[in-house]
Amino acid sequence: MSTRGDYACRALLSLALHRDDSGTVVPTSVRDIAERTALPQPYLEQILLALKGAGLVRSKRGVGGGYVLARPPSEIVLSDIVSAVDGPITLGDFGEPHQDGACDHEGQCVLLAIWSVAGDLMRRHLGEYTLESIASMARGESPWPQTVTV
Repeated sequence: MSTRGDYACRALLSLALHRDDSGTVVPTSVRDIAERTALPQPYLEQILLALKGAGLVRSKRGVGGGYVLARPPSEIVLSDIVSAVDGPITLGDFGEPHQDGACDHEGQCVLLAIWSVAGDLMRRHLGEYTLESIASMARGESPWPQTVTV
């Protein structure tokens, strides 16, 4: 997970957590998001522009303006956010492994296959968490994820 991906997730979670009394998400300035999340504002501005380009947030100019989620929090998953700012979720771009002992680099292809499987697992895992479910955990309304021991 890159810093950029982490910051993007924090920013959108902040938007999902802050609503008015009626439950409506209100536009939030970059400055307010930066203060609430302790993220550097100039970097956050770049990230929000990428998220806007990906259709995950909308912006409103002027007094009372700022950023809002472009879709309900229940429809935005962590994998969407990370992919929007980092590109496809992989554990590196090392090429495709050769199969059945055809690898000519001392078993490197076996490792490539392992990295590919790990990337698939990460994509699936991040796809299980919506902003709504994470906001519920952050508010103490549902349990946090647990570490799986093997």
